[in-house]
Amino acid sequence: MTAIVEAIAHTPPWVWPLFLLMLWLGARNLATRERPLAPMFVLPAIVLILGLVTLATSSADLTLVIPAFVVSLAIGAAIGWNLVPGNVVPVRERGRVVVPGSVAPLLVVIAVLILRYAMGYIYGRWPELRRDPALTLEFGATGALLAGIVWGRMLRFVQIYRRPSPAGRPGRT
Repeated sequence: MTAIVEAIAHTPPWVWPLFLLMLWLGARNLATRERPLAPMFVLPAIVLILGLVTLATSSADLTLVIPAFVVSLAIGAAIGWNLVPGNVVPVRERGRVVVPGSVAPLLVVIAVLILRYAMGYIYGRWPELRRDPALTLEFGATGALLAGIVWGRMLRFVQIYRRPSPAGRPGRT
């Protein structure tokens, strides 16, 4: 219990507003709503940047880490693509889509927060582990998988928005 209190007490103050922003972005996806496509790229961009920061701040040999990152990103994208339900409705006249509520983005955000917090704690407590290629591989691949999930969802929304409407079923106006 003391280690948890110590970790929280030594958390930089800027982390808490970032956690709240990320949770808010994830929680907004719980309800069905009509959304413009452009702002939907914010969460995937943040998650991908955090994954890339993991690679950039490591002093380990990245020979295996970068390919694992790319493969994990692709696997995550396939998972995310398949998490999008079939009842997403494009509203092309307004450049929007009606997105059914989903817990998936919130779960990804929680996983990212846990991953980043664990990384900060481990690297803060044992800085020499920044050179550990196995740990860098694990953190990098996990971050890439999570980034891939939100990017896969986003790319599926774009694909649904751009595909032609079936006869008799135009997008909403």
